[in-house]
Amino acid sequence: MTECGACDELQRLAELLGAPVYAECNTSHGRLPISAAAPLYAGPLPLWSPKVRQLLDPHDVIFVLGMNLLRVYIWSEPEQPIPPQSRIIHADVNVTEIGKNYPSLGVPGDVKETLAELNSVLDPVPRSAKAGRAARHDERRRSEQAAMRERIDVSRGRRPMAPLVMMEALGRSLTENVAFVDEAVTTSQFYLERMGILRDPYAFFAHRGWALGWGIGCALGVKLAWPERPVLGLIGDGAAMYGIQGLWSAAHHRIPVTFVIANNAEYKILKDCAELLPLPEMARHNYLGMDLSNPKIDFVGLSRSLGVESHRVTEPEELTERLRESWNRTEPILFDVPIDR
Repeated sequence: MTECGACDELQRLAELLGAPVYAECNTSHGRLPISAAAPLYAGPLPLWSPKVRQLLDPHDVIFVLGMNLLRVYIWSEPEQPIPPQSRIIHADVNVTEIGKNYPSLGVPGDVKETLAELNSVLDPVPRSAKAGRAARHDERRRSEQAAMRERIDVSRGRRPMAPLVMMEALGRSLTENVAFVDEAVTTSQFYLERMGILRDPYAFFAHRGWALGWGIGCALGVKLAWPERPVLGLIGDGAAMYGIQGLWSAAHHRIPVTFVIANNAEYKILKDCAELLPLPEMARHNYLGMDLSNPKIDFVGLSRSLGVESHRVTEPEELTERLRESWNRTEPILFDVPIDR
């Protein structure tokens, strides 16, 4: 939606129908379709087929807009994430995507124009049906947010910080004009979306395809495109090692991006996927080449050697305060934040 500038039109359609709006699956969830603060935003679809199917099962019609339906990451039964009773309407300017993987009623053409025309002619949905759908979504979202808060409260005192405790601290620092680049998916857990903190859908940038190492360079590019906006790059420690040389470019060209390294000393996403497959050595927790230890990486020293000011932050309150102070900097800065496993 962001690429074709259709976020407002999609949000209006959702309001007319009382229908929840899901983002793409985690593997291709690079942008937001509408504001995460919108009442009908439902977050990204899950990573694995069974959970996608469970989530979509109540819906008899699925309106797909400009996406690869569905790029799932690892084979997981049931192999069909779309419920068999659901019917698909697929609008896309790229006609090769329509019906590529699932039978669809195709609407070829520009998505923004399609939505604008549809909104202009759509008959009012019966109030009871629209209200019922919206209420069911609201109940699900409130339950999900309450569960996240409970997980944070239970782990608030642990050190190193639990990932969600770190995300809560990060979320408290954000202002509406901060652009957010996320290459730490096992840490972020889409907290900022699910809690409705990311209000501007055009200011969110995440992975598509899960190639590692793009986050640092992407954050620099966003800052060059939007010099008037603060930019925060949340980067996993493993992902950072695929593009850490970008810090030298940040220092050399004085590009004032704020970086947070979510440091759990491991390639966690590889462990998660390997255990799902399952692989026998992973079941025995024999993670060959997946731990960033012995020796541990000194991201503070590494960052400083590349010319970027850096600090290790171990407390959530300190993280919030340091991030707030960084938004008006004229030089890049990096915070290395240890998180638990």
